[in-house]
Amino acid sequence: MDVPREYDNTAWYTLGPRPGEPGNAVIAGHVDSQTGPAVFWELRALTPGDEILVVGDDGVERLFVVTALEVYPRQEAPLRRIFGPATGTGLNLITCDGVFDQQRQEYDQNLVVYAEYAP
Repeated sequence: MDVPREYDNTAWYTLGPRPGEPGNAVIAGHVDSQTGPAVFWELRALTPGDEILVVGDDGVERLFVVTALEVYPRQEAPLRRIFGPATGTGLNLITCDGVFDQQRQEYDQNLVVYAEYAP
């Protein structure tokens, strides 16, 4: 999955389901930029039970409820859990976390917020 080109935008994983369809819909966004906070800066403040409202390109609002937040070392993120098939209708939000490596210009961890559709 590529990351959004703009720091205030998100990117949906187009090979997976759209938010609200059965399976794991995945949306990525930057946590910050060289000039300050980005679109997912506040993602780490979410807690289980919080609500996430996603507006699709069809204009329909879809409500999801946070079930868990997990932080993984960048190379150890459980890709099947994040992107793979699911029995429910999930939404997984992913961003960077941890320590920023100036030389590599990347963080050493990923934060994933797991949520379930609440029709």
